[in-house]
Amino acid sequence: MGGIALALILFPLTGPAAPLGPGTHTVKLKHDGHDREMLVRLPETYDASRKYPVVFGFHGAGGPMKGYHRLLEALVKAKGVISVSPQGISNARGITGWNGFSGHRISNTDDVGLVKKIVDHLDEQASIDRDRLYATGGSSGAIFCFRLAMETDLFAAIAPMRGAMIKRPPLPMNRPRLSILLVCGNEDPLFNGTGGTPREVFYPAVETMGLWAANHGATVKPEVVEDSDTRSVTRFSPPDAAYELNLYAVKGEGHRLGRDRMRAVLAYMGAFFERHPKLNAKPDRPSKPGKPFPR
Repeated sequence: MGGIALALILFPLTGPAAPLGPGTHTVKLKHDGHDREMLVRLPETYDASRKYPVVFGFHGAGGPMKGYHRLLEALVKAKGVISVSPQGISNARGITGWNGFSGHRISNTDDVGLVKKIVDHLDEQASIDRDRLYATGGSSGAIFCFRLAMETDLFAAIAPMRGAMIKRPPLPMNRPRLSILLVCGNEDPLFNGTGGTPREVFYPAVETMGLWAANHGATVKPEVVEDSDTRSVTRFSPPDAAYELNLYAVKGEGHRLGRDRMRAVLAYMGAFFERHPKLNAKPDRPSKPGKPFPR
């Protein structure tokens, strides 16, 4: 009897994780020899009979996962998305960050594989829409967003913030179309491709978007579609395309964005993501946009 009772007690601990419900959860996964941790927030109105968009938020170098967890709370409430804020780890000087390219000085772990594993885990433990996966991140997290776009076909759209694409091969070529919103202060050295370190040289923001436009087969001239005292938005994609390639320049801001500016960026990003489900198309095949997020 004792042996049977012990087995009954141990079974939940060794079996599959319990399904996720409304609210915030700390999720731990083992990957590439490391114990990885993330905060996952589900809407308070979460209903497992529906499928939900997922937004990943990747913090900057040295930042904790709680930063993007707090930032994405507005999207969880306003758009009904599930947010995922993983914790980066450090391989040098105690600075946490993301493996944005091979041989990265901060992290040399398999962060791309980790993201794939997180998506599979969420697919088992929550009701997610795999055609509506999105990624955003600041600085180190922005660099990592571009790597995810280069090496996976998971995401419908990415919104790198306060950064640009590392000037390292390969260039985006024959990658599936996805929508990109690049957000950067126009006084940030990265906006013009300066700053960084000798091992981290960036394409200027305009050139970054031009490279992705070439990948997508977009041959239109970039067009300023919004210009105000606080921001300028330049579109690098055809106006009737099912995808968008937008450069959002935050006027008068450097590498850090003020609270009001960030609030405006998040609102713009939420609407941007909502417009774009996964296209499931190579650059030579057209696709049509999907429906807005379910409420």
